[in-house]
Amino acid sequence: MKPTVATQPSAVAAETRLRRGPRGHLLLPGGIGRSTLSVGESTPHVVRGAGYRLWDDRGRELIDANNNFTVAVHGHAHPEIVEAAERALCAGACFGLPNLYEWDHAELMLERFPELDQVRYTNSGTEAVMTALRVARASTGRDACIVVQDGYHGTSDVALCAGGDRYTRGVPQSVINDVTVVPINDTAALQEAVESHPARYAAVLVDLLPNRAGLISLTDEFVALARQLTATHGIVLIVDEVISLRLGPRGLSGQYDITPDLVTVGKIIGGGFPIGAVIGREEIMRELAVTSPNFLEHGGTFSGNPVSMSAGAVSLRLLTADAITRLNNLGDEARRAVEARVAHAGWEVRGRGSLFRPFPRDAVHLEGELRKRLWWAAYDRGLLLTQANCVALSTPMSVDVVDDLADRLADAVLAVANTVDT
Repeated sequence: MKPTVATQPSAVAAETRLRRGPRGHLLLPGGIGRSTLSVGESTPHVVRGAGYRLWDDRGRELIDANNNFTVAVHGHAHPEIVEAAERALCAGACFGLPNLYEWDHAELMLERFPELDQVRYTNSGTEAVMTALRVARASTGRDACIVVQDGYHGTSDVALCAGGDRYTRGVPQSVINDVTVVPINDTAALQEAVESHPARYAAVLVDLLPNRAGLISLTDEFVALARQLTATHGIVLIVDEVISLRLGPRGLSGQYDITPDLVTVGKIIGGGFPIGAVIGREEIMRELAVTSPNFLEHGGTFSGNPVSMSAGAVSLRLLTADAITRLNNLGDEARRAVEARVAHAGWEVRGRGSLFRPFPRDAVHLEGELRKRLWWAAYDRGLLLTQANCVALSTPMSVDVVDDLADRLADAVLAVANTVDT
């Protein structure tokens, strides 16, 4: 039974959003802790989560298809992950020396990327991408990089360039000048960019299933060309698997029959705790080795902390090949079911496996106001999407739960399609 509740905030929710400091200003800029969470002035706040469900400050129970932007692949408060985190925490949350949990986690990462050799941990996917780019520059002695238009690689200056002018406010022009943006799957543009100035580029950075571009997969031809060009011209190929790692035992890059030079990961590898990592070939990663002359400085007070390492190792062990296959099959079935219901309204559902999102057919981007309307329409039906309307399934979800999720999502799409001209 779908909940039929109003979107008007409760008194408690309103008080939470409007809390102010001693000088009368909102405690948080704009009243919210990160811009990606906002769905307007009445953005709800979470109270708790369990399994595939969460509860907000309005007393509403929701199917969580957001899962903190794909992080919670095992849902919330998974008992084995909680136990691992508590065990590490009880022995000390962080130290000024290495910890043994890091070795265990790194071995698990290299099982998923057997062609690569070493792992360096960071606190987030953003930091992982920043580190990978710096390593690539140091290894090649070059400054510039190539990114794919509308790829999302976090919020560092270089990464923001992929989003265009809307995202580069505050980014120095000198940084923008060192970033070449090529359209998604445009092999001619990629080839021209590299071959016109091959000695200029340190790295080509790609996301194989860019969410900001609408969860459109990179083509085999584009990825193979990126690998061929980078190998030919001594450029580092970086594959960002921060989101897509959940889609295969070897991430999504394992399905393209290529071996990147560096891979950046995060999100699901921390069991819900802050984490990121760079995985790469030794001849490139040696730039970070303190035993090497002129090594790259890399710190991070909480990088590789025992709580993230312990919880993350359990998360990785739980996400077996069978679990991934099951989750991807559920996602594929849900995507087809939703599309069958919304196609007549001019919408389609893009994505792959356990990640998908509805889109007006032939639209390049889902505009902000329409995206917000769809988010609220789903929320009114007890379904939490990401603010970009993406669905990320979690392992606690059964067939019945995913069927229910798909039904609610289709209802939301049709409600929006019937009220706005897409």
